[in-house]
Amino acid sequence: MVKAIFFDIDGTLVSFQTHTISPAVLEGLHRLRERGIRLFLSTGRHKVMSQSVRDLFPFDGCITLSGQYCFAQDRVLRSVPFAPERVKALVELMEHSTIPCIFLEEEDCYLVNPGPRAQVFPKQLAVPLPPSAPARRAEGRQVFQATAFLTREEQQALGDPFPGLEVMRWHPDFVDIISPGGGKDQGMDAILDFFGISLEDTMAFGDGENDIPMLRHAHVGVAMGNADALVRSHADFVTGTVDEDGILSALEHFGLL
Repeated sequence: MVKAIFFDIDGTLVSFQTHTISPAVLEGLHRLRERGIRLFLSTGRHKVMSQSVRDLFPFDGCITLSGQYCFAQDRVLRSVPFAPERVKALVELMEHSTIPCIFLEEEDCYLVNPGPRAQVFPKQLAVPLPPSAPARRAEGRQVFQATAFLTREEQQALGDPFPGLEVMRWHPDFVDIISPGGGKDQGMDAILDFFGISLEDTMAFGDGENDIPMLRHAHVGVAMGNADALVRSHADFVTGTVDEDGILSALEHFGLL
């Protein structure tokens, strides 16, 4: 019996073409709510960057920053910033680099090394870029995630550019960097513990590599049709694409709608 469903945002709930939730999927969310199913966002976005989606539907809680900052009912359920020495190392790296990188704190976000490649945020995600700031602004502060604008090929050429941190990709043009051992699966556990829901009663939808821990952790993990082969290989079920309202197809397949 499904009691909780976790939804990634970009490429899952929200189309890269329309930048919003389709009316049909939105109606489906309301029907799930009427059945008493808890619905949660699970995203690599910062809470500020997910506000436009949260304004569309009253989700029961949110996993943000790929599991490093989670909240529900005005309570923070999981908060895992970088270790201070990792912040210092990342600052030093960015001061000697031209790689654009967004530093994400609990409340603030800022762009270090601004450049044209960072324009993927407003162009493809319809999310405005945060203000620019020098890397040293992060010194002595709590940083929960960094988003570096590197392609997969550039990342591979650099070897291990972020030692002591975990790199997760959900877009070809950038990676999210979090503390080791983190992930959306950890955020799921924090949410489920708060609501008293068993992992056996969960379903999750995603399309990016940062969704793999969540898809594997949920009792039923559903990959969107627009997910790549690696992501699909870790899912229990593959549905249609986000632009085909694949979420609805899967919910109907499993008898939830």
